[in-house]
Amino acid sequence: MAAVTPLRMPKWGLSMQEGKIVSWWKPEGSDIAEGDELVDIETSKITNVYEAPSGGTLRRIVAQEGDTLPVGALIAVVAEADVSDADVDAFVSEFQANFTPGEGVEEGAGALKIETIEAGGRTIQIGRTGEGEGAPIVLLHGFSGDMNNWLFNIEALAAQGPLIALDLPGHGGSSKDVGDGSLATQAGIVGETLTALGVKQAHLVGHSLGGAIAARFAADNPVKVASLTLICPSSLPGNRISEEFLTGIVEASRARDLKPFIEMLFADPSIVNKDMIEDMVRFKRIDGVEEALTHLRDRLVDGKDAAALAADLKKIPAATVIASKDDKIVGAPDEGALPPGFTVKWIEGAGHMPHLEKAAEVNAILAEATR
Repeated sequence: MAAVTPLRMPKWGLSMQEGKIVSWWKPEGSDIAEGDELVDIETSKITNVYEAPSGGTLRRIVAQEGDTLPVGALIAVVAEADVSDADVDAFVSEFQANFTPGEGVEEGAGALKIETIEAGGRTIQIGRTGEGEGAPIVLLHGFSGDMNNWLFNIEALAAQGPLIALDLPGHGGSSKDVGDGSLATQAGIVGETLTALGVKQAHLVGHSLGGAIAARFAADNPVKVASLTLICPSSLPGNRISEEFLTGIVEASRARDLKPFIEMLFADPSIVNKDMIEDMVRFKRIDGVEEALTHLRDRLVDGKDAAALAADLKKIPAATVIASKDDKIVGAPDEGALPPGFTVKWIEGAGHMPHLEKAAEVNAILAEATR
């Protein structure tokens, strides 16, 4: 049979078991190129766009809008124009007849190997993936998040080499001890974690609070940073951190109370689903979480750490800042107040979570910045 390429339901993250087809961007018969946006797929976490893994002609759309299918299921077929319709039909029939959910599904580069290490007297949970000997990409999430916030970015970045995602202190599976909650303390813990892992230099990528921590680390240890990318970072000149959001996350304990604050993270609040809210509720119930978030909130609102960081940004040779002008959490950075080595990349149609809302666009920027 002539070459036919199956497009299968992707596996985004360890917990994904199935996905729902929301809308196709390309009709049958379309010529597509690698990286083209093909279809929006809704997971239990969020909706993301599936990009074409290779070029060709979209010969069959097997999964229709509204269909929910297990990971690995056939959603479409790509083949060149010289492949007959009969061959395409035979391929689809054979695939469907032999497909068993759960069999033959590779975790791929997006699957993190989770472990815990001791660093600075704390237990830090990390996830690792990717191969190679170069400086790893290190991902630092934001306030009240965890390494799962990089759901749609890990596979693309791990294709370039080794990658490490951290649960920052106070978050995820890491110790809930955040010390005084300062950026300097958190950056020190990141440094101790990297030392424990034998990492001498890293490509740092930080989001929100994680961005401020990454910038603080880079200002204090510029030779240890191969590149610095900040996604909607807090504590940069021009930022106005939302105390309403921070306090809402700290104080709300029920799903209905948390929902409006989680919705603030996104340009399109309909992205927020029940599972996303319930995940936050479960996180808030863990011993030590509320105290940790309170310490971090108070330091962010105080503003002294931001002022100290702003004065030290000149110590950082270069950085890429990914930002949105519709960010309700930290606002937009003041480009004119940033050092000459800082470049701002604006993402349209996103809020505070562009790496989730506009993953393909952000991944392209991250891939370039971390080379």
